[in-house]
This record gives sequence, structure tokens and C-alpha cells, in this order.
Amino acid sequence: MTADVARIAQITDTHFSAALGVPSQWPSTVAWLRADRPDLLVHTGDIVLEDPDDDADRRFAKELMEQSPVPYVVIPGNHDVGSYGEGTDRPRRIAAFRETWGGDHFVRDLAGWRLVGVDAYRLATATHDAWLRDAVSTGGPVLVFVHQPIHGDQVDGWQMIAGARAAFERAIAGADVRAVASGHRHCARTVGRAVWAPSLRLQADEMVEGADPRPGLVEHVISADGGHHHRVVRPWELVTS
Repeated sequence: MTADVARIAQITDTHFSAALGVPSQWPSTVAWLRADRPDLLVHTGDIVLEDPDDDADRRFAKELMEQSPVPYVVIPGNHDVGSYGEGTDRPRRIAAFRETWGGDHFVRDLAGWRLVGVDAYRLATATHDAWLRDAVSTGGPVLVFVHQPIHGDQVDGWQMIAGARAAFERAIAGADVRAVASGHRHCARTVGRAVWAPSLRLQADEMVEGADPRPGLVEHVISADGGHHHRVVRPWELVTS
């Protein structure tokens, strides 16, 4: 891609497990990244299988992510640092996450866009909210990545809690946020500026109207003229001659 256009590959909900071993989708995903390299790989959380305190799963996930042939950034999911209401354990878990991954939020600038990765479980805390407000305050368009969806979600227990949602909306008020890309629901769907990415390796258990439950990843293409489009990719279904 040129300096005016960038590709971002978004994977999410990989639920890597040392006991279960390398998922069948992973080798073809790495091969796809190597064959047509995007500018950045973003993992939007639930990197490990289930337990935020499982050191073996965290080490295994790190080993797999280090196979990426392109630069990558990560943000945590509920299975990485604990969900809402688990505040007592969160400082320790976030510290372990940061030690492994180098951080729990990020900012990158590509093709005239600001890319912002949010820690959904630190929303409604003064430090993170101030950081987010500053991060999205830029003259260009913004693409936000967060684990749990902000918009377009059904009220069924999977949605972000009200306090976190309100904090997010306050922090981005007035910013040119063109899209919010998330995971968590294990299915693909687009509602307005909300882009749900499917789990890379798990079929969604619950049917959501208008959503595709099949595993995959999302490729985002952004351009300096403000353009953004995306598609779901399933590397293991691609046939090369």
C-alpha cells in the first residue's frame, strides 16, 4: 500500500489455549498475512482461552502472536483482564497483560487516520478516559478498536455496561470517529459505524439477527481521503494454485 492507503487486519477472540494447541485456523492466517502483508495487525481481545490468570495460556498466546510477519498491537478482552465487576483483581491482571504485551491501549497513525485501541475495562476511570479524549482529538478521521461493542448491540447481556458506554461517548464527543471495530460477540455484522469482527476460531453459539456466525477476520482499508471499507476474510477457505 502507499502512504495514502493502509490495510489493517483485525483478529479477535482467538481464545488461544496451551492445552488445546495451535488452532487449525492459525497457520493459514499467518500464511495470508505473509503473502499479502497488511500495514498492521490488531487483536481486539480475548486473546487467551478463558482464565485471565492462566500464565501458560498467556505465554502460549504470545508465542503464536510473535509468528505474525507484520507489526501487531493488542487490547484486552474480558478473558484477558476480567470483566466488569471484577475490579479487585483488575490491577494485577492489567499489570500481567502489560508485562506480556507492552500495553493495554494504543495509538497509531496511518494514511491520514488515527487508530485508537481502547481498554474497555478501564473506561469510566479518570486516567484512561482522559487518555482516550486526547487520543481521538486529531484533525483527521478516527478508527477505534475496542473489545466489546459500543453500538449496534442487542440488550442481551453481551453489550457493554451503561457506565462504560457513557464514558466512551463522553470521551469521543466532537471527534471524527468514523468506525468502531470490536469483537466479543463471535459474529460479523455492520450497523452504522459499528463493525463487529467474528472470532478467528469459534463459531458463534447464539444467533444474532443479520449477523454471520462463522469464524474469520476483518480487513480494514483506510485512505487519506477519508475512505474506509472492510470485509470478512477466511484465509483457510482461500485456494491458491
